[in-house]
Amino acid sequence: MIICRKPWTIYDVDAVGAAGVVVFVLAAAWLVVGPWQRTWDSYRRLTGARTAVCVKLHDDLAKLERVEQGARDMEQAVADQLACAPNADSYSRLLSRITDLAKESQLELLSVTPQLATASGAYLVSDIQIGGRGRSQDFVLFLDRLAQENPYQSLYACSISRAPTATEPRCDLAWTIRMYLLPAASEGRAGGGA
Repeated sequence: MIICRKPWTIYDVDAVGAAGVVVFVLAAAWLVVGPWQRTWDSYRRLTGARTAVCVKLHDDLAKLERVEQGARDMEQAVADQLACAPNADSYSRLLSRITDLAKESQLELLSVTPQLATASGAYLVSDIQIGGRGRSQDFVLFLDRLAQENPYQSLYACSISRAPTATEPRCDLAWTIRMYLLPAASEGRAGGGA
C-alpha cells in the first residue's frame, strides 16, 4: 500500500520501518544514552567528592602530624623534667649541694638533720632540719639560690634569732626545708611505675 506518491513514494512498510527506527532510536536513548549520561554525571560528582576528601585527608594528616609532634615535644619535656627532678637515689647529692650553697652564702652550718622520707601520693616527702649561724641577708640569699637550683623544695619553717645585746651581725638560724622526691628508679619499676 502506498501512503504518499509525491515528492517520494512512501509505502506503508516504509512508515512501519521509520516508526521502528524511531522506536529503536528512542529505546537506544532510553536504554543506553540516558544511563550513560547518568553514570557520567555520577562519575563527575564522585570525582569532585573524591578530590575534596583527598584534600581533607591531606589537611587532617598535616594536623595529625602537628599533634604527634606536639605530643613528642611534651613527652621530651616530661622526660627532661623527670631527669632533673630529684629522686631518692640523689638525696645525698642534694644534701651535699645544700651544704655547698650554705658555705657559698657565708652561712655556718651547725647541724643538718634529714628526716625519713614518707610517701605522699606518687612522690616522697622528706624534711631537712638545718641549724646554723650567719647574717640574715646571707640566709635570704641562700634560700633564693636554693629555690632557683631546686624548685622541688620549699621552706617549711624557719626562725632567725639574735640576742638583743649581741654586738655581731650574725644570727642563730634554724629552718626546715621540705624536699619533694620521686621514688628511686628501682622502686618505681618494682612498684609498677612506668
